[in-house]
Amino acid sequence: MKNIKIFLVFLLVVVAVMAAAKYFNCGFVRNYSINTDSKIRQAQEKIDALEKNKTKDTKTLESLANWYTRLGTIYLEKRLWDLAIENYIKGLQNGKDTPGIYYSIGLAYANRGSERDNSEDIDKAEFNYKKAIEMQDNYYDAQNALAILLFYNKNEKDKAISIIQEVIARNKKNYIARFTLGRFYYETNQLPKALSVYEDLSSDLDKLPPSEIINGYKQSCKENIQRIMAEVGKQKKG
Repeated sequence: MKNIKIFLVFLLVVVAVMAAAKYFNCGFVRNYSINTDSKIRQAQEKIDALEKNKTKDTKTLESLANWYTRLGTIYLEKRLWDLAIENYIKGLQNGKDTPGIYYSIGLAYANRGSERDNSEDIDKAEFNYKKAIEMQDNYYDAQNALAILLFYNKNEKDKAISIIQEVIARNKKNYIARFTLGRFYYETNQLPKALSVYEDLSSDLDKLPPSEIINGYKQSCKENIQRIMAEVGKQKKG
């Protein structure tokens, strides 16, 4: 992949965690809490206590599903894909049938498949992303992840670009999707289109109040624009 930076926001909403920096090869890596191990112990203790109940009522099953999901999220953040998948699936089996859990399972499979060059895991990631989108058609994080998977792991670049274009058409404030589209154009050597995406994005970001994330987006746009303009200039000279 080229060295254009794409800043991804790590979202921690219910169980949907964007903690797959290596797979996306971009952005900044979450700094793990020093309390991670204690959180694992706490989650496992809660699970063990709930699993001891021979007869599990609806409330117990719901609690089990939530704790398995929390544990899966911790393992996802620690990049322990096998354990993340195992616990997310247990959460699913105990009734956590939500778009977020399918998205998170997709992230874990995508990362594991990418690291191990395993096409079966990539297919499972695609299935889970699509399942999440089927359940929630405006699940833009899942659509963005699916597009990245198709672009880089399945060489379905036109389909990936189409997905991202649709996301942006529905929600122009999805800045992550706009970064992704710019990168896709860049990597398919459509430099004028990539430049246009980043320039428009930069203009919109300038209208927003400053924050750490927005400032990071702005800096990334600036660097991308400078790099692309330099490459366009070299092409013209050549």
